[in-house]
Order: sequence, then structure tokens, then C-alpha cells
Amino acid sequence: MHFMSGSANCVIARPESQLLLQMDKKRHHYIPKAYLKSFCDSSVKVLVYRKDNPYEAIPLSPDNTGFHKFYYSQPRPEGGKDHNALEDCFPSIETKWPRIVDQLYRRENLNDSLVDIFGFMVLQRACVPASRDAIEKMKAEEVKAKVRRLDAAGKLPPKPVGFEDLLDHVEVTIDPHQSIHAMVHVIRVTGHVLDRIGFFAIYNNIDVPFLTSDNPVIWFDPSVQDADLRP
Repeated sequence: MHFMSGSANCVIARPESQLLLQMDKKRHHYIPKAYLKSFCDSSVKVLVYRKDNPYEAIPLSPDNTGFHKFYYSQPRPEGGKDHNALEDCFPSIETKWPRIVDQLYRRENLNDSLVDIFGFMVLQRACVPASRDAIEKMKAEEVKAKVRRLDAAGKLPPKPVGFEDLLDHVEVTIDPHQSIHAMVHVIRVTGHVLDRIGFFAIYNNIDVPFLTSDNPVIWFDPSVQDADLRP
């Protein structure tokens, strides 16, 4: 006999005498802890600089930065939300990063690790808030454009008197689940870019520390002049 019970925080499955407790994961890291650990100081913390106060360094452990609560949560077809599937999936790629970093430190040949490196880079490009925010903004603009077309075709109710510019002030919010779906497309496009370029490992031999960010994978179009380059 199998017994299942559920709540907002956990699912309990008990096949006869065995009891399994699976807690919902709340902290979903879009910057892997395995990646951040390479930037830790002697106290095993990274110095975080926030955009709203870029001159103050906040020491945080990798577990306490680079995450949003329920960032990868998805609705279940039968109702409720799955908080664990994606958060449990990504470590199969992310946990390979420390080994790659060790190889880089030892100046070893990485040809046998290229697939793992590319997989890690693609994941970092697709999962970060900068990517998902851009996707949701584009989808919001698509909705606004469609509304304007419907309005121009006379398929919307007339605007109230005094609110003729109503459509200029419409705010559209996209279901975050849509940007999770779009991550698949971002991964494919990023893969095409990686197929066309070569790579070099650059070693920092000076005292100025190397920085990373919550959008760690960027590229530039070499045909654009340096003064016009933007991430």
C-alpha cells in the first residue's frame, strides 16, 4: 500500500514501511555555488557589490548570494508547483566546474573538458535574471503591439473620455514561467554562437582581483567599434 500526502512545504511518500520526506527547495541559485567558491576570500566569502550601493562590499557566503526564492518553480499540470525539478537538474552540470578550475590552475589541456565548459557557459547565459528579464520584456512588448493592432482595427472598446492615451500607460506583466520555457531557445542560440568562436584562458597575474557578476557570460560583436561596445 502506498500513502501520499502533500502540503505547501513538503511531499511525503510512504511505500509500506518506508518513509520518504522531500522538502521543497526555496533558494534557487542562478549563479552556481560551485562557481562562486572560486571567488571566495580566506573567510570563504565573496565580496558582493550591489548596483544601488556599488561602493559598499558585502561579504556573503556562496550559499547566501546569487539566488532568488523559487526562481525555477513551475506549475504542475495537476495543480500546485514544482519547486525542485530544475534546481535538482542543473547540479549535474555545475558540479563539474571545480574540476575544470583546478585544471586551469595547473595549466592542463582542456580539450577533453570542452563539452562540460560549453555546457556550463550556456547554462550561465540562459539562467541569469538578465536573460529572463529581457525575455519577459520582449514578450510584454509583443503583447502591447498586439493590443495596439487590435485598437487600430477597432476591435477594442472605446477609451473613456480623457483617457485617449490609455494605451501609452499600459503595464504588462509576463508569467515568469514563460521565461523559463524560453531558456531552451536561449540555450540553442548560445550553442550556435559558441560553435563559431574560439577560446583562450586568460590568467590574472596582477594584484587587481578579477571580478565576476550576476551576468557572467557576455560576448561582443567584433565588427562594432570599441567605443560603441555594450554587453
